[in-house]
Amino acid sequence: MRIGSRIVTFTVTVVSTGGLTLAALAAPALAAPAPHTQAAVGGGYWARGCDAGRACIQLSGGRQGAGGSWWNVDGCGYHTINDHYRRGSAHGNGFDVIYADQRWDRVQPWSSRPLDPGNLVTGVNVLC
Repeated sequence: MRIGSRIVTFTVTVVSTGGLTLAALAAPALAAPAPHTQAAVGGGYWARGCDAGRACIQLSGGRQGAGGSWWNVDGCGYHTINDHYRRGSAHGNGFDVIYADQRWDRVQPWSSRPLDPGNLVTGVNVLC
């Protein structure tokens, strides 16, 4: 086989492999739901307010989920979240709001407080 043929074969193989890898990496990103729908991964539901006995966070920017702007968390422990929120309210147990930059805010039991609306919330840990 001539040198030119080997280079073309090698280039085609690398491009093909790279193309498959890029397509494989891009597919999950293209299939991901809109950010505010990802709160459902952690367990809970959208409502117009924070229901009794719940740890809740409100979407920032006047945005709405499927049933309102408040995500009502189900149960204790860690819940995956992926959006920006402006307020937290604890109608019962306190909870920590964890941000993408590793900072966190605590919402004390039976209280409400502002959150950092410019910082991506990655999780909520309900303290029980």
